[in-house]
Amino acid sequence: MKVLHSITGTNVGGAEIMLYRFLRALGDSAADHAVVSLLPHGPIGQQIADLGVPIYSADAAPGAPSPSALMRLRGIIQKVSPDVIQGWMYHGNLAAKLATIGMRDRPAIIWAVHHSLQDIKNEKRSTQAVVRASAFLSGGIEGITYCSSVSQKQHEAVGFKSQRAVLIPNAIDSDEFKPDHDAKARLAKLCGIPSERIIIGNVARDHPMKDQAAMVRATADLLEKGYDVQAVIIGSGHSDGQARRAAGELGIDDWVTTFETRSDIAEIVPGFDIFLLSSGWGEAFPLAVGEALAAGVPAVVTDVGDSGWLVGDCGIVVPPGDAIAQSAGVEKLLKLSDSARKGIGLGGRDRVRDLFSMDGYIAAHDELYKKAVQR
Repeated sequence: MKVLHSITGTNVGGAEIMLYRFLRALGDSAADHAVVSLLPHGPIGQQIADLGVPIYSADAAPGAPSPSALMRLRGIIQKVSPDVIQGWMYHGNLAAKLATIGMRDRPAIIWAVHHSLQDIKNEKRSTQAVVRASAFLSGGIEGITYCSSVSQKQHEAVGFKSQRAVLIPNAIDSDEFKPDHDAKARLAKLCGIPSERIIIGNVARDHPMKDQAAMVRATADLLEKGYDVQAVIIGSGHSDGQARRAAGELGIDDWVTTFETRSDIAEIVPGFDIFLLSSGWGEAFPLAVGEALAAGVPAVVTDVGDSGWLVGDCGIVVPPGDAIAQSAGVEKLLKLSDSARKGIGLGGRDRVRDLFSMDGYIAAHDELYKKAVQR
């Protein structure tokens, strides 16, 4: 069975990384898959190409796909001639449907939703329009996958059809992300800080919904209480993003380290003492939290998407947008002994391995593709 993945773009993000890891895990079976990015190729696109998977671009501009981009996408679909098109993210999903309207022997279409929708008004107007158009057209496709049960409920509340929906949580690579006793010392040296300082980590691009400014405020609160902590934030846009601005305003520049996107995340994350998800909205199944758990790092997460279910009893859940609550959550872990905190982290690793395996993720998609082509 031939599958074409239609994704909005291939810059570094959770859905993009998930697609790459899925294709990588398929091994020889990846020969039956191809990828088309609406936007010009980004770093993940190159990694996909390095797997030997054919990858195309519709050369679309950001925003809702234009008629010319849709025509280019249609031409790519006709060239690949897939049995199934799997969309990824809002624009990739909608474009897959629009580009196949009126197509003879249309491929089966599956959408993959990787976003939560706590309040559609939080989204840009163009994204709101794409979401509403998708809801209207969702009855004319063969399936919708959600990586989060909360996301599924939120999207169905705005009109996404529920009859063909299926929950497939993201998979976590617990072989790539694993505990590493030496990682803390390496990370402290990289940051230029004392090795005994507590490192609170976050991996996400700079974006208002990620709310790393709240994480910085939480760090300031912990410092004021006398805790020796360092916030380490990794992702695109942080050289002059919200975290740096907040650190400057609060006078704690030296206690906030930011890095742009790095290729050695799996070596860095085990060096965190605590992972802090600060997001205010938009998360469905935050991959970075799962990776931290796999690395044996206990987590404090805001209650967005399925974050609470993801950590279970191996982390602490706090309200979004509340820096003091984030600080209190971190403090609760800091008051534990080192061994107790590490025990929580290792429990998180066991949870990830039990519930979010790549083998299960692949099997769920195989079943989904088979059902889609039978309809």
